[in-house]
Amino acid sequence: MAHSRRLAEAIRERTELPAGPLVIALSGGADSSTLAWLASTASSEVRAVFVDHGLPASHQLRVGAAAVAAQCGIQLDVVEARVDPAAPSFEDTARQARYQALLAAAKPEETVVTGHTSDDQAETVLGNVLRGAGAAGLSGIPVRRGRIHRPLLGVSREQTRALANELSLPFVDDPENESPALRRNRLRRSLIPQLESQFNPALRAALARTAAVISADDAVLEELAGRIPVVADREVVAIPAPALQVAQTAVAARAVRRALSQMRGPHGGTQEEVAAVLSVATGARKGAELTGGLRVEREGPLVVVSGEAPVPAAPVTVSESREIEFDRWVLGVEWLASPPRPRPLGTRTLLADAGVVGEELLVRPATRDDRIDIQSGTKTVADALAERGVPPRLRGRWPVGIANGQVAVIPGIRVSARARPGPNTTRYLQVNFEGRL
Repeated sequence: MAHSRRLAEAIRERTELPAGPLVIALSGGADSSTLAWLASTASSEVRAVFVDHGLPASHQLRVGAAAVAAQCGIQLDVVEARVDPAAPSFEDTARQARYQALLAAAKPEETVVTGHTSDDQAETVLGNVLRGAGAAGLSGIPVRRGRIHRPLLGVSREQTRALANELSLPFVDDPENESPALRRNRLRRSLIPQLESQFNPALRAALARTAAVISADDAVLEELAGRIPVVADREVVAIPAPALQVAQTAVAARAVRRALSQMRGPHGGTQEEVAAVLSVATGARKGAELTGGLRVEREGPLVVVSGEAPVPAAPVTVSESREIEFDRWVLGVEWLASPPRPRPLGTRTLLADAGVVGEELLVRPATRDDRIDIQSGTKTVADALAERGVPPRLRGRWPVGIANGQVAVIPGIRVSARARPGPNTTRYLQVNFEGRL
């Protein structure tokens, strides 16, 4: 018992639990079971969540997690996050599903804590070395990222298992940890022991030190990259090209990866894709196609990454005053018998002569052949949009108002010369336009 106390104190000295309510990611194994015990002895605001992946060993692990939670006197909730063991990148898929399920199960005031140890850190760093990762990968597992906290990264797996055994915690070993089909298991069972026996007996500690040093450097670069603004909406992300041009390459590359991750998830882009985006920023290329249907191009001072264009909105015939949603914009169409009332700030308003337009307006996407009357003749709608800075990707989706077979108004842009109100206008058509380019 005295040995248990000494070991527990040694682990506590290397463990810093976050303040406030905690959710233990309790897998049923020794590491998370030890964490559950440590947390339950340090705080009364602790509960556990077991994520059931629906794998052959899941029921056995679930029973173990329930037994550990009962012994520690904490509540256990079970959530499901099914994964296909035959799916490509099974380990990554299962990990992402697990984190999503844990964060969904956590209350806003709770911090999710996991039982990752220094051994997990060593395996992660070595695995990333073999992949050819950059600084972010060689930084390994962060102690904290968002609402996820890993307080046992300074503790070895041997220590957590020893304490779990001395406390007689009813943990269960996951049989998947013995499978040579999983890459991490081959690192753990084969490669790391071989490297320790032939090159460095303290390899795990050395890898953990490497992660700590690179993590500090990585944090500085991330802070610098964070100063480069990345503007995102539901379709694109945009970065100011001048900011990328003047930044150090390592910093600019991180800003680009941050932008790409907003379009395709946490892994961002490959080195080749980042280089393509930077070449567009400098003007060396006009545009580039990226994997996953993404495209990068310049739009004035911005480098814009966009996905596949949505299907253009269906035409809408408007014959009474009302508001309509058209693609990514909102249009208000009103027939008025008196001068229009002021519109809210930020709303672009156009007025036409309702006597010329008539009592019906067809709103449809602009086409390549559309032209609008101007004082000296006509011009294409595409040219009118380009003059107002509308990017090419939006010109074929922009709404136009058609009256008597001709373009009467380009919402947010201009009214045709023939439909402009004059001194004899007695009835108005007001078209309000809301939305960003």
